[in-house]
Amino acid sequence: DDDDDEEAGEKTAQDDEEDEVGNLQLAWEMLEVAKVIFKRKEGKDEQLMAAQAYLKLGEVSAESGNYPQALVDFQECLTLQLTHLPPHSRLLAETHYHIATTFCYMGHYSHAIQHYNSSIKVIEARLAMLQEIIDAAEGADGAAEEKKEMEELNQLLPDIRERVVDAKESMRTASAASQAIQQTLGNASTSSTLPCENGGPSSSSSSSSAFATPSQIPVKACDSASSSKAVSDISHLVRKKRKPEEESPVKDTDAKQLKQEVSVNGGGDSSASNSNEIQEEKSQEPATHSASVDSSA
Repeated sequence: DDDDDEEAGEKTAQDDEEDEVGNLQLAWEMLEVAKVIFKRKEGKDEQLMAAQAYLKLGEVSAESGNYPQALVDFQECLTLQLTHLPPHSRLLAETHYHIATTFCYMGHYSHAIQHYNSSIKVIEARLAMLQEIIDAAEGADGAAEEKKEMEELNQLLPDIRERVVDAKESMRTASAASQAIQQTLGNASTSSTLPCENGGPSSSSSSSSAFATPSQIPVKACDSASSSKAVSDISHLVRKKRKPEEESPVKDTDAKQLKQEVSVNGGGDSSASNSNEIQEEKSQEPATHSASVDSSA
């Protein structure tokens, strides 16, 4: 029974965790309902309340990290406020400040600087209006609320101006980083197509095309039967040694005797006939040798 109770308790706790909704989600749902209700009415107060609902929706989206949606809500708020509020209203300065901060989170520093400057202009206009009220007030205790507001605004201005400086510095840093990346990519792309000494691009494709790959070398196909026959039968390439009986019938002694007879006789006819006989005998010698090689093969 105790084990069953523990399992039931764990299951109930898991169900409660699944059904639990975060505070930001609840806030977003309530603000969304309020926005819809106020926008249905056309009165100035209701439209300004709808603008405040947009402002709070933007804060919830920014808190949850959904900056694009936050920017949309802040801009909707600013549109309604510019329609129904005077140009020196502090609400305008607040909305411009939120829009600028969201642009900074998104990396759009130029737009952020514009809205920071717009917020400063609204505050300066507000300070000028408050100063006129204080000057027109009678007595030292007059316009106490205006004086207090002026002190608050004077404390806000340095912070906003510092945000402008930070946004400009971030924009320069981002621009320098972008240029460095583009330069690196440009150098990488140009180095791959640098001209070589012969004027052509020194790319890997040109160097590889200068040398034929094994697959590009033409190979002449041959018949397997003829190739095997050519390899196995090489008897016609072997030169046979001549036998003693196949040697030239003319001996070295006979040749010497002929030369001596030619030199002794000195006759033109006999020498000519003898030389003709020698040439005929020499011409017969290769024929006899080729016939003997054919018969042996």
